[in-house]
Amino acid sequence: MNRLVLIGNGFDLAHGLKTSYANFIDWYWGEWGKRLLHGKSKEESDGLCSFKLKDTINLGGWFQVWGFHYQRKNPLEPWNPYEVLEVAKGSKDLCEFKYIGQFLERICHNISTKRWVDIEKDYYSLLERRVSHIKNSTEKEVEFLNLQLDVLKSQLIKYLKHEQEKGSIVIDTIKEKIYKPIAQQEISVSFKQKLDNSILGDVEPFAIMLLNFNYTQTPERYITDKSNVFINYIHGRIDDPKSIIFGYGDEFDDSYKKLQDLDENECLRHIKSMHYLESDSYRKVLEFVESDTFQIIIMGHSCGISDRTLLNTLFEHKNYISIKPYFYQKDDIDNHLDIIMNISRNFTDMKLMRDRVVNKLYCETLT
Repeated sequence: MNRLVLIGNGFDLAHGLKTSYANFIDWYWGEWGKRLLHGKSKEESDGLCSFKLKDTINLGGWFQVWGFHYQRKNPLEPWNPYEVLEVAKGSKDLCEFKYIGQFLERICHNISTKRWVDIEKDYYSLLERRVSHIKNSTEKEVEFLNLQLDVLKSQLIKYLKHEQEKGSIVIDTIKEKIYKPIAQQEISVSFKQKLDNSILGDVEPFAIMLLNFNYTQTPERYITDKSNVFINYIHGRIDDPKSIIFGYGDEFDDSYKKLQDLDENECLRHIKSMHYLESDSYRKVLEFVESDTFQIIIMGHSCGISDRTLLNTLFEHKNYISIKPYFYQKDDIDNHLDIIMNISRNFTDMKLMRDRVVNKLYCETLT
């Protein structure tokens, strides 16, 4: 039996890297504060939002304006980038701030109201809305949205490179879980019947694929000298920006067929399955799962619908014996049920889902 390890953002977070989308957006605004603090132009824009000093102000740069016009509690202290940004957004008499399009505005609204954000899901929601409501200018509108996603993608790569440079240590409990034997109680009922008692004890994984949905190289630390363990960067790596796949991957959504039927390539520009054909990473996953029976374990992957195309292929494959999710727990609260509900959305056969998902009694926390 083999083992397929699905590695998501929670894996990096467990290693102390601030790689959530909320962390990224916070950094993004901090970079804007630095840009305004040191900028000499009266207008700044990055394709997602813009800041413009009012024409009535004759000074040349942002810092000069605030130095003369803004009353600070501690005027001798150095300007903080977030303070600069807060002033710029709030000083309507000095500055005009605006979002360019709805994409970034929607993301920031979701962070403030839901305390979390899924950028890929927000992208698809806007794509679906534009296709549904715009008839004569669909291609132009969608191209604009795609350009905004490209800008955000480039910023995300820059941020993740910065985070990866901080490094991380090997967590012994995680390493143990990657390599530990497959226990009998983790094998689904249907597969136990097929085995017909030919395997009576726990089973050492013959080969292990670390299927990394992140762009960082954190899993590299868990590769030993064993030749049967390897990493598959299914969505690319930040040291090779051209390999990065960033978009949406749910071909089961009712709206996806409409996108295909429009015969406009821009509508499919950031659909993940289109980009899986640009490298052999997806094919290597298929070769792995076809080669032998395998167990899936989930480490930090939410199993959200933005990856449903790939996850459905894995979760309903004929060769796998079970799915074992490792969950996050703080005090008496854990996210096990949330992971299970997300897993269920990647199945079309609920009876199969209930057979293959390992009971919580035999599951553990990630760390």
